[in-house]
Amino acid sequence: MAPPVGPTGLPETCDGSGAPAWQFSVAYALMATTIVMDEDIVVREIVVSATLGRTVTPRIGWSVTAGAIVDGTVDGEDIGGGAALSGAVNYLAVYETRRRPFVALSASLGTALMRAGGGLYSAWDGRGGVMVGKTFGGFLVPYGTVRGFGGPVYWRGDAGGDRYHVTAGLGFVVRLRSRTTISFEALPLGERSATAAIGGRF
Repeated sequence: MAPPVGPTGLPETCDGSGAPAWQFSVAYALMATTIVMDEDIVVREIVVSATLGRTVTPRIGWSVTAGAIVDGTVDGEDIGGGAALSGAVNYLAVYETRRRPFVALSASLGTALMRAGGGLYSAWDGRGGVMVGKTFGGFLVPYGTVRGFGGPVYWRGDAGGDRYHVTAGLGFVVRLRSRTTISFEALPLGERSATAAIGGRF
């Protein structure tokens, strides 16, 4: 149940013409989910994160994300600060054409650690996802995504896991002429989140 970071790892173009490049982004994310322990607990987080990545080929990229959990609650108890770290690899499985959308796959490992209710809350997960999208006008990239995940959660001596193990929704990326990107993602199904990010390539 590592915090969301938005659509990282996409190449500059999704038709196979993109050159290798570094990318950097900062994101602001809201997340809420239910954790099953001895009883269900609701977790809400506000996360600010930074991501550094590289597209190695037109198909393959990687990224590393570090974040600060700046606000939220665990079972109604205020979060007293925390941190998150994750690493991801991405694979552009299907190039887009004039009529065909692209299909991108992702896999990641992540963790979130924070203080809440006088105890240490820790969550660990692995994620796999699929994204389907299409570029319009050379700059607007709407997409749909589904991600599955799983891993243990520990708090106050109890262990549990996320009730849903899935999240799904829609997003879009706006590619600007300066190689800057702006993105927004809303995932209302399963683990719920909303993420806004701005990034650049060099």
